[in-house]
Amino acid sequence: MKIEFIIWFSICFICFLIRTIYNILNNRKNPIVQNKNITIVISIIMGVFWFSWFQMCFSDLIKINFPIWIRYFGLLLFIIGVLLFILSHLKLKTTSDRNFVKNGIYSKIRNPMYLGFIIWIIGFPIFMKSVITLLSSVIWITFIVQWKITEEKELEKKYRNYREYKNKTWF
Repeated sequence: MKIEFIIWFSICFICFLIRTIYNILNNRKNPIVQNKNITIVISIIMGVFWFSWFQMCFSDLIKINFPIWIRYFGLLLFIIGVLLFILSHLKLKTTSDRNFVKNGIYSKIRNPMYLGFIIWIIGFPIFMKSVITLLSSVIWITFIVQWKITEEKELEKKYRNYREYKNKTWF
């Protein structure tokens, strides 16, 4: 069981590292990331991350007996995080606006997908009683916040009214 958890953790870390390198290269306008196939590869890598992260929750080495209300609060956080992700993803897919999206859920939260990730990264391990996975959330959240910062710098350069939008919205 110990080696299984270490393998899943390592896969998560490598996937997040690759995604972060992609963000850095994208921010630097590296031609490698302009290839549409790279976007597909990054999507697959994120799918591998999420699969391995869930496996971490199930194979965690330290389980703690949280009171049932705390466990269900974790489940609620997980559901809220997933819903934020789904709603924001649907909004992006259904918009025809060539500028950045700033209506719907994006009128209140600048990065609802990233926020959804963060909330579910905290909630599911609580529900699963997975202590090490919960503690590893600090690593994943750090990566996600870095992605957010990098992306917002790019949007500030690309859209002159992005700073105004940033001042009116959260996260």
